[in-house]
Amino acid sequence: MKASKKLTFPKLDNEFIENILRQLVNQYSVIQIFFSKNHSSVFSHLIIHIEKNSDAQELQQSRWVKKVRNRYQIDVYFIYSVKFHHKFSLGHPFVEFYCQPSAVIYQNEELRDSPIITREWKKYKKKFNAFQERFYHDHDLHKSQVQNLISEGCSNSVFTSYARLIKYDLEYLEELYAGTTFNALNLDERINDMIEYIPEIQKYFVKSGNSRYYLTDLFAKAKEATADDDAIYQNEMYEAVGIAEENLYQLIEKRLDELKRMIKKQSFLVEKVPNQIDGKPKDSVLETAIETILNFVEAEQVYLYQQITFGEKTTYYLMLISEGAGNEKLSLISQSLKSSMNGKFDFVLISHSRSWIQKNLFHTQSFFTSIIKKKCLIYSSSPYHPEFHWEVPHNPCHADLYFHYKSSKNSAFQFFEIANNPKGNYQGLEYLFSLFFLSFCRTYIFVKTYYLPNYLSSQSLWQLCLYADSDIQKYEYLTEQFWTDFFPYLDKNMAIHHRLSKLDKEKVVQMNVIVEKLMDELHNLVIESKLLSNFHKDDSDE
Repeated sequence: MKASKKLTFPKLDNEFIENILRQLVNQYSVIQIFFSKNHSSVFSHLIIHIEKNSDAQELQQSRWVKKVRNRYQIDVYFIYSVKFHHKFSLGHPFVEFYCQPSAVIYQNEELRDSPIITREWKKYKKKFNAFQERFYHDHDLHKSQVQNLISEGCSNSVFTSYARLIKYDLEYLEELYAGTTFNALNLDERINDMIEYIPEIQKYFVKSGNSRYYLTDLFAKAKEATADDDAIYQNEMYEAVGIAEENLYQLIEKRLDELKRMIKKQSFLVEKVPNQIDGKPKDSVLETAIETILNFVEAEQVYLYQQITFGEKTTYYLMLISEGAGNEKLSLISQSLKSSMNGKFDFVLISHSRSWIQKNLFHTQSFFTSIIKKKCLIYSSSPYHPEFHWEVPHNPCHADLYFHYKSSKNSAFQFFEIANNPKGNYQGLEYLFSLFFLSFCRTYIFVKTYYLPNYLSSQSLWQLCLYADSDIQKYEYLTEQFWTDFFPYLDKNMAIHHRLSKLDKEKVVQMNVIVEKLMDELHNLVIESKLLSNFHKDDSDE
């Protein structure tokens, strides 16, 4: 088809796209072209109504389509004539709004197959209501099927049905934001694509990798288990999956309401773009702390979950959600903070990735739910970080407590063997002392909070003990009376050194008292409280 005159597209104000459109009009049966500059979204919309389905499919895969999307934030959508008429007859709100007369930038006068949407809201209202009701009706059918499977205890089928329901929701979101569905993509890819239209969707799915999500992995496991006649038992995740689905459902409702308002007004509703969370607290100490943290790691979020003041010193307990913030990085941050604060403040830093927290909720949820709260959030790099899929109901358990307690007890007994050596041979005792203290702290924190910390500095571990139960402070006088700086001494002896021991009887007695008292505390906490009811009698401290 030949164009009778040189076309211009002043609304586009983009020479690159104009040249492409002129070429398309000359080579294909283009019926209409609509362009809408969307001020309330990332993308503007360029809709090209074309006669043949084969042309629409071929052109949609053109390299320039992706280039225009990435470079100019213009979403190009080719729709063939039969499909266009079908959506028009159904009252599809995307077509109804984005194909208004005001959006037309090209009209082929030679083709009569070119409807222009001119109906008023009163005439369109029934169409819109019918479109909306179809969504609600089919959604309710999907949801009732899931509820029936939950009541029957069919774990695998529940998750596969939830996967179908979430795909159903995504289809509607794709239709309402892009005008078409992306069924050829897998669930992870579809979620990632929708983030570009709805950044908020990131809040509802925890990532298990760079481009994969925890819930989609769960759906895949359920599907594989069903095929192999196996069963998965993660009933605690029902509510978490339900919450994610409910959030998608609400996004659909929100988008339908938005399109309804815009169609009624026949103009764009300019929405205020959400501001990024500033996140920086007014406390100047915390401002400095966050600035220091961000100099070392790319933290997603920082939570202040405790602040304790003893005498003139205040200790801030901070949790980072971050990738790659291991013990070495945390140690460097702590040293930098101490240097910049002249030792006036202490900071207890723990850090985990979002995916690690999600995967370990079965025993750590009690600890993290007390921290990950809006009131504790002091920094966030984005307002769209995903919310965790909490287990409901959650029954906390002390998994592997036997091994953690036994290790602590054996370290204490080994210490006593050498400390009570009548020949006064204390070689290696300082290492056993440090090992016991580390084992005690981690086990104590685990019992009190269901959280097993990483191998942090001895002082950080002790401060986490104080957070777990302030009653442990009754033993601080022992650390203060120690013949040298207690915590640096422990940290130094976490590594083995080939040298003669310089311990004498007086120093060993001090260490012995600390080990005895802390081991008694742990024994009462674990054995006397019967947390290990099956602990062998010959393994007890009696």
